[in-house]
Amino acid sequence: MKFREVKRLLDLCSYEDELFSCGYYSIAGVDEAGRGSLAGPIVAAAVILDRQKMMIEKLDDSKKITAVNRNIIFKKIIKSCKSWSFARVSPVVIDRISLGNANLLVMKKAVSKLKIKPDLVITDALYIDLKRFNIQSIPIINGDELSVSIAAASILAKVIRDRLMMKYSHIYPQYGFELNKGYGTKRHFMALKDIGPSAIHRKSFKGVEVQQ
Repeated sequence: MKFREVKRLLDLCSYEDELFSCGYYSIAGVDEAGRGSLAGPIVAAAVILDRQKMMIEKLDDSKKITAVNRNIIFKKIIKSCKSWSFARVSPVVIDRISLGNANLLVMKKAVSKLKIKPDLVITDALYIDLKRFNIQSIPIINGDELSVSIAAASILAKVIRDRLMMKYSHIYPQYGFELNKGYGTKRHFMALKDIGPSAIHRKSFKGVEVQQ
């Protein structure tokens, strides 16, 4: 790796380094994908990185990485980490309990599925109550840009959700899910206007509800 990339990754590991020095040796980063989508599930991922293998080249917030590189980094993360998991919450549940509650639920589910119990969970901005698991949670504003663990979780969640939406694109080809991944694009809104929502659309969302 070039010096600039090494320095960037060292900066990205600074939160974890400080937490390690405080005695937290098993840190889980958690993030979600699909919060603002009109269709499909919310997917959350949790990952406990190996402290000796956190310097994964090009690892960054998933939104800053191309789809090709996300898939490459995804493989590196699951190969080198100590434990990882993911969970999803369906559009039906999102409609029933609200987006905010669904977001918290899916992140809790992802943590609960880790094979190694973390000493600490860090998340991108959202606080999740993990008291019943006897785990402390700390939200970090812009965590996916500042923490290597949260950035890694963001990539896992994004890649997994994109793959799910690709599968849905074959079942519901009219909406262009292979391109928009369920988000509101011109083609997507036109399809909603012409044929209405599919079974995986979030009926409580304004952009979907208006078109019914």
